[in-house]
Amino acid sequence: MNYLLDLLQGIGVAAAAGVSPFLPLAVAAGAGLLDLGANYDGTSFSFVESPVLLGLAVVLAILALVARKKLESPLAERVLIGLGVVFGAVVTAATVADRSDTWWPGLIAGGLAALVVGVAVQALLRRTRARLEDEQRTLLSVGGALGAAVVALLSVALPPVGIVAVIAGIWLFVGGRRQESTKHAGLRILR
Repeated sequence: MNYLLDLLQGIGVAAAAGVSPFLPLAVAAGAGLLDLGANYDGTSFSFVESPVLLGLAVVLAILALVARKKLESPLAERVLIGLGVVFGAVVTAATVADRSDTWWPGLIAGGLAALVVGVAVQALLRRTRARLEDEQRTLLSVGGALGAAVVALLSVALPPVGIVAVIAGIWLFVGGRRQESTKHAGLRILR
């Protein structure tokens, strides 16, 4: 049962990292430092609860928000999702490694959770940004990063939130695909 809860906790943080990679990493590092739901000491992933990693994650989160306009390109989105996949995989494996020697499934589960949720949410944000003014896009970016941090915090406190976050990501992905196919079908009718 502990293995499943640890895996769900890691998946929740990973899903949040897929949306915004830096603040969920900071949440995981802070939780490890304070031994709140996670303790990475004595594992191969003890670097996750490093104060240096916590500080670096916070600084990178701030820089990402400041450089928001440059991060709205498709390449930047892919890089951020890739970072989220890496951070999500590492945090999930570290969370599982806290109480189990079989941590490698956490790498796979965390990476997949971050990828699915990251792709779904970035597609939604891309569609939404296209209709917004510059100030509203800034608020959307800040809200996305803070929302990811809240999901990460909730996942640390209540591990089943992790599976809810992944299911929500899948639902967003499927809904977005359905909406795009409906829009294109409507365009074909106009011909």
